[in-house]
Amino acid sequence: MPRLNTVDSFALGSRNYDQVMKDKALVNDIIFSITPATVTPAPISTAWTRTVVIKLVDASGNTHKWVSGAWTTTLTIADESTDGTATIAETTLTLVDGVANIVVSGDAEDWLNSETDTLTVGNITVAGISVTGGTSVETFTTA
Repeated sequence: MPRLNTVDSFALGSRNYDQVMKDKALVNDIIFSITPATVTPAPISTAWTRTVVIKLVDASGNTHKWVSGAWTTTLTIADESTDGTATIAETTLTLVDGVANIVVSGDAEDWLNSETDTLTVGNITVAGISVTGGTSVETFTTA
């Protein structure tokens, strides 16, 4: 049977988990996990969407569930398409329990072979700790 002071405790497990994760963050064990980092769909001429999952995790991939908040002007979208335009609903990164789902959309234009869209997540500061941002890149690729 788990003890009350362990992460596996039924009574205090969540609270203990959060404290363990906060302790990890304080020693800089907090990074972004951005999934997918890259994706290579076939060229398309219809409207499309893709969801990018952004998490704050430790080096072992455990989610920093204790982090909830909003960081303005942290998200940007860019594309290298002759006709298409990629968009996101907003530039604020809002994490709830350490996770955000960002929908990237492309309009109904020709997205040709080798054209890309890139979601960029800027750096943020959590509890005084800097977290380095990253990207999710979609490259339309002919099979």
